[in-house]
Amino acid sequence: MDREEIERVKGKISGVLKKYDPDIVEIVQFGSSVYASEHARDVDLLVITRRKKEYGGYLDSLEGLNLPFDVDVVVKGEDEELRGDFACQILGAFEVLYGDGKYLSKMARNFDPSFEGAYAVLRKAKRDIDSVRELEGKKDKEWSIRVASNGLFHAARVAAMTYLAVEKRWGRLKRRLPYKEEFESFINVLHIDYFYNGNYPANYEEEFEKWYRRVEDFVRRLEGMRKK
Repeated sequence: MDREEIERVKGKISGVLKKYDPDIVEIVQFGSSVYASEHARDVDLLVITRRKKEYGGYLDSLEGLNLPFDVDVVVKGEDEELRGDFACQILGAFEVLYGDGKYLSKMARNFDPSFEGAYAVLRKAKRDIDSVRELEGKKDKEWSIRVASNGLFHAARVAAMTYLAVEKRWGRLKRRLPYKEEFESFINVLHIDYFYNGNYPANYEEEFEKWYRRVEDFVRRLEGMRKK
């Protein structure tokens, strides 16, 4: 997906959504279309509104634009909170298409990433890869491998957000992060190639262990730097 392509139509996207729901206060683009647009398959949007409307209407309004890519929409009320993995997905990389970001900031006020959380995600990814041996269906095995790979990336992302959490702004992780080239490799290999595209190697267990050690070391280094 071409980033310039997204830039050309984001005004139209905001316009048709606002026309359908005049109570919208912010529209936020998040996910891989922000930090790896060349690999993204769709655009993820968070719509924040004073009063939710019929969900299908948001999708129908975008359908009329005949966009060259798919758009996934999540609609939240202005008084809702962002928590857990979903908060991490948004705050890890986002751009505000409409509004000034103050509603997003308010919704994320209680989100507090931690290194303990990063280690917990790492352990979950290990359990996911270990479970593959017990699965019988080919598709089940493939999906578990992809999820485990993405779990490693997610652990690195949680650690990165924790390291940068001295400011309540995480939308530019790669620019401000130590070892940013290493973090970039977690995105490109674990998240994009292995998870999104399913291009993991046949020796997936050996490969997983290699990346597990790399991510674990990445988390420990960031944790050590924050303690200094």
